[in-house]
Amino acid sequence: MLERIREGSQSYTAKAILVLIILTFALAGVGGYITGDTEDAVAKVNGEDIPRSDYDRAYENERSRLQEQFGDMFSAITSDPDYMRNLRSGVLEGLIEQELLVQYAETNGMRVGSEQVKAAIRDIPQFRTAGQFDNDVYLMALRNAGYSPEAFAKVMQQDMTRNQLVQGVSGSEFVLEPEALAFLRLQSQSRSGGFLIARNDNFEDQVDIAEQDIETFYQQNQDMFRTEEKLSVAYIELSLAAIESDIEISEEEVREYYEQRQQQYTTEEERRISHILIEFDTENAKEQAEQALSELEQGANFAEVAKTYSDDTFSAEQGGDLDWIESGMMDEDFDAAAFELERVGDLSGIVETSFGYHIIKLTDLREGAVTPFSEVKEEVRQQLLTEKAEDRYFDMQQKLAEISFEQPDTLEPAAEEVGATVRRTDLFIRERAPTPLSDDVILNNLFSEQLIEEKLNSDIIETSDDRSLVVRVTEHQPIRVKQLTEIRDQIVAELRIEKAQDLALEKAEEWLQAWQADEELGKEIVWLDSVARNNGEYPQAIVQELFSISPAADGEASFTTVALPNGDAAVVALTEVSPGSANEGQLDELRAQLQNRQAQVMLQAFINNLKSNADIKRLSTR
Repeated sequence: MLERIREGSQSYTAKAILVLIILTFALAGVGGYITGDTEDAVAKVNGEDIPRSDYDRAYENERSRLQEQFGDMFSAITSDPDYMRNLRSGVLEGLIEQELLVQYAETNGMRVGSEQVKAAIRDIPQFRTAGQFDNDVYLMALRNAGYSPEAFAKVMQQDMTRNQLVQGVSGSEFVLEPEALAFLRLQSQSRSGGFLIARNDNFEDQVDIAEQDIETFYQQNQDMFRTEEKLSVAYIELSLAAIESDIEISEEEVREYYEQRQQQYTTEEERRISHILIEFDTENAKEQAEQALSELEQGANFAEVAKTYSDDTFSAEQGGDLDWIESGMMDEDFDAAAFELERVGDLSGIVETSFGYHIIKLTDLREGAVTPFSEVKEEVRQQLLTEKAEDRYFDMQQKLAEISFEQPDTLEPAAEEVGATVRRTDLFIRERAPTPLSDDVILNNLFSEQLIEEKLNSDIIETSDDRSLVVRVTEHQPIRVKQLTEIRDQIVAELRIEKAQDLALEKAEEWLQAWQADEELGKEIVWLDSVARNNGEYPQAIVQELFSISPAADGEASFTTVALPNGDAAVVALTEVSPGSANEGQLDELRAQLQNRQAQVMLQAFINNLKSNADIKRLSTR
């Protein structure tokens, strides 16, 4: 989470792009300033709300990022309820940290002016056309994302303000060359020694599990045995895609649709026009226009005359060229004169418009044409199919909503009316919802207090993938702690491993004493010769312990015991340390890595301090 905050702080324009581009299909970003009704909050930070919409967008953005990162593995990862709980918690903590940084920056006088915000927005590549800021593209992107220009400017301003603070805190860190060299030598160090493992299963039959031990473990580890909230539901689903696949369209219908909308498939006549403009406030404007026309009629080059006389400096530099136009694009008088010209090369007389006096030349012509039916038949068919499907979908949606409301305790009549099937699920937890119900919009409704308590039909729920559902909770199992009788065997197994490891550690300690005294161990030592930190041949926990042992000052072997993750225990001896060498070719890269790491540590410490001094109330994210 901290790494993403810091990375984002390097480029607020990247965040802006995420907010606007990703949010159009996945709801993303960190702003919560969308216009709309007052909504509930997922947290309060020093009295400031973090709206649920902010949380939902950030959560969906994180899911989208993970889906892109893990691909086919995404479903398996998100099926783990613990993982999803951590994901939700991480998203919330990230929003809290962002809010704290903004509050601190603003309280301590950090400001970003409106001109800086405007400049930053204009620099976002996605708002540019042909290298220039395009206001129409900008406004369209904001509309798609649900932002007003003022709201988006506020998001940018907060992001840039936070960026000032983050760069100020993390950008002050540095790493000296001797530090980096010492780290390189330490990193490439190798060690020698040996180990013995006391296997857990050799001690399990020596373990006695008392009933009191089981009860104590159960009472002290209640969270381990807490169940997830579960639901089973009945639902009806309407899908625009499914409705579309059921519709059949005849050739005659397609042709009739084409004939009725032939204007859509007509290419308007286009003309390439050049002009000379003499504005009204130009001295002797009418006389200058007449002089320019006279020169043209005597064979003068239009482009040269335009450069000499035209007050439209931009087009004059292009020889008067206005590019291609269609009827209706220009001033009414200009348009009429331009479309009266019959042949390429024809000149108009002097044309007076609200802008001044024009001389117009037709430089190229594209005749209008109707695209033949054969060329657009499939496109027309798809348009007709989409239109019919949407009409039928809307009609069925209305019927479904009406009947499911009138008979709220059953879905059967509504299903019969729209020709659908009532589907039913087994009990499931939120993170493992059946695929048709896995949309967050649906789940937020399903796990709402109202639907759970009433067990009545929901209102129509519409999803972003053109589906409509009515759902009804049929069974609800709240969160509970499992009874001891349900998980007694699990606890016994856990205690058996734990107690057997205690005995294994005692045996490892006996071996350590014997090894130090050069006594016979009765076991064959596994010797390690010049092992590197990243060695994969031996158990990782043992290699890590080997590099954790401090060498003895007298050059003798150093010993320790260690509990292994699988329940075994080991005695590890360090006999020799071989210093590593420093590859100075890696120095610059390593210094940058170390500096980045220290900056993150400093920033996290700063954020933790803000948290410890803040009034933070974490509310439900469900």
